[in-house]
Amino acid sequence: KLINLKNVKIEFHTLLLAKKKLIHQLAFICFFKFTFKSINLLITSIYKTCFYSGWITLFLIRFFYFASIILIKLIIKPIKSLITFINKLNYSTWFNQRLIIKKFLPRPNLFYLRSVIIFALVLLILILPFKAYTYYKSLDTIRGQVLKESKQAINQLLFAGKSAVDLDFNQTQINFSQAGNNFLSAQDKLNEINGLLFTLAAIIPDKNLQLTAVAKDILQAGQLSSEIGKNLSMIIEKSFNKTNGLKEILDNFRLYGRLAASKTFKLNNLLTTIDNNNLPDQYSQQFILLQEKTKILNNSLTEFVDLADKLDNFLGLTQNKRYLLVFQNNTELRASGGFIGSYALLDFSNGKLKNLEVPGGGSYDTKAGMLAKIIAPQPLQLIAPQWYFWDANWWFDWPTSANKLMWFYEKSNGPTVDGVISFTPTVLEELLKIIGPIDLTEQYNMIIDADNFWLKTQELVEQKTNKTNQPKKIINDLMNKIIAELPTRITKNNLIPLLKVTEQLFSAKQILFYFTDSDLQNKIVKLGWDGGFKKTDKDYLAVINTNIAGGKSDRKIQETIDHQAKVMPDNTIIDTVTIKRTHTGIKNELFCGVRNIDWMRIYVPQGSQLISAQGFQAVDEIYFKKPDNAWQTDLDIYKTESQTIIDKISGTKIYNEFNKTVFANWSQVNPGQTITIILKYKLPFRINESIKSINESITDKIINKALDLINQNQKKVYPYSLLIQKQPGAKIDQITANLIVNNFSLIWKYPTELVVNKTGWQINNNLDSDKFWAVLLEEK
Repeated sequence: KLINLKNVKIEFHTLLLAKKKLIHQLAFICFFKFTFKSINLLITSIYKTCFYSGWITLFLIRFFYFASIILIKLIIKPIKSLITFINKLNYSTWFNQRLIIKKFLPRPNLFYLRSVIIFALVLLILILPFKAYTYYKSLDTIRGQVLKESKQAINQLLFAGKSAVDLDFNQTQINFSQAGNNFLSAQDKLNEINGLLFTLAAIIPDKNLQLTAVAKDILQAGQLSSEIGKNLSMIIEKSFNKTNGLKEILDNFRLYGRLAASKTFKLNNLLTTIDNNNLPDQYSQQFILLQEKTKILNNSLTEFVDLADKLDNFLGLTQNKRYLLVFQNNTELRASGGFIGSYALLDFSNGKLKNLEVPGGGSYDTKAGMLAKIIAPQPLQLIAPQWYFWDANWWFDWPTSANKLMWFYEKSNGPTVDGVISFTPTVLEELLKIIGPIDLTEQYNMIIDADNFWLKTQELVEQKTNKTNQPKKIINDLMNKIIAELPTRITKNNLIPLLKVTEQLFSAKQILFYFTDSDLQNKIVKLGWDGGFKKTDKDYLAVINTNIAGGKSDRKIQETIDHQAKVMPDNTIIDTVTIKRTHTGIKNELFCGVRNIDWMRIYVPQGSQLISAQGFQAVDEIYFKKPDNAWQTDLDIYKTESQTIIDKISGTKIYNEFNKTVFANWSQVNPGQTITIILKYKLPFRINESIKSINESITDKIINKALDLINQNQKKVYPYSLLIQKQPGAKIDQITANLIVNNFSLIWKYPTELVVNKTGWQINNNLDSDKFWAVLLEEK
């Protein structure tokens, strides 16, 4: 009843507005017709009066003229001939006058029609400004309400764009709907104003009036936004329908996701046509951000819908799929995440998880099936000379490590898999924070939550074999319990936090994917979930730590990285990297209170020349186990170790890998201590004019802006950029970066919020994901 009453109220209000507008227009038409008829009658009267008055005057003149002639003839006969001549002359003049009138004064009806048309046009030109002014003054009475509603709607749009990018679909729908309501309310007021005002408003230098000029476009944007909010909310509604399975959820996501993506595409195009200069100053910059966020939302929805299409293959809807799931313990850090103590096999069929198998003995269960004898990488020989599955994640590049894991798994009598998925304990800790504790009282007499997860599971998996022959069983039981309870644990209230945390875990490389299916892998690479190397032909840095025989001490390590690039007078670049590692653990503390022994690899631009290295501490050779000469050499490892050179002063190994130069050496830090490692090296390139590929992660639009700036600038322009990649699985380190360019000035920067000064840039940031910065320089 309330809804019906509200609809009646809206319809009645609409009828009143329509009636008011109709009366206004009829009054204007009647006034115009009355004025036109009146003036028409007046002009006609004046014309006829002048016409007949002229003829009467001419008749009288002619009468008195001829009368005078007769009188003169009678009185003065001598001048008869003269009078006759004058008579003829005047007659011809009179005749000529008739001709002139006929020639220059057309028939009364034609002259009247032309006069009316000309007068109407003149009248229209005179009336328009007064009419516009009348409307402008009428706007004064409702301008405040229009502006209030429009500004509130713009605010709601701004909040909605931010919420959508943050994956907060519930709040997005609320903001979009409120924006739509505000715009509709503003439209009710705008309907009272003639459309002529919108044309004039665009050229009148009045911010309030100009806002009215774009109000129609903004109203349409509000309506599109409301529809987007409804589509996004439908995704959530359908996801929590208990009758829907995974396939139905994906189908609904694709359906409503495509609708939302289509609407955001239209919204993005519409927003680009709105001149932000017509908006109030306090909204102009925010509106630009809204345009950017809408574009991001459109791209994100398009990518996720495309990913949903690829998930059919991932979930075994077309054919059965099997994946290797590895648990990388990042408290014992390895190049691609952490030590692989446990793994699982995932079997998908028809969109459902058919089997989750976690070996009770963990990764060590693969040892018996590994018949081939492979020599381990030289640093790993500190713990064992033979290379096994659990140490196969040797490379920072996840696709390379994943391929090696698959190879080792098959050689260890394991089945062929369609890909490798990795996650760290950090993932489970963050998940438990959102869905709550897991009750394992029946099996282990404990409840696992985010606070005790790592310690409790670590105590169980590190048990000696004389206590249990299945120390990793806790992982299997915990995973099965989570999978069983997850559908009921996820609610509308915690879905958004879960999505946000998941996105952060992907960015921090706590979750990694590798698939043998090229289409699916290409999509993963595009989303940045592949954990692979990124290309750049400019400055680059990646600090990769590999814990070897250092226990679980990485849980207590705090690392800061400082990168300084100094442009020398000859345009060469000298980089100095300072790495501080602090062990916050206590000596003999359970699992963590041991010395952290780290094989550190620093990746820099290929061809960089080491100038100096300080702070490294080598491990004594007596602790290394020697492999048998008859064992096989891995070709990938041989390719690296065979071309390694050693810096004589610091003992640092130098080699090339993945089109990068690597400086590798040992670092050791005891509990409660801090070490500092300093590397100084010369980059293989100078500051030059090349801008062919600053970095593949920069969009073409930004590159084009930079190129336009170069073309507009008469001086030579030089690009410099720095890409720093985060190690998968690593904690969030602190990164500082300084660029020193005394002979240059900065004329462009990326991103726009980059802090720069007269000598370069100063960056202090969290290394929670890969970071990229770029500038364009010109000579002072």
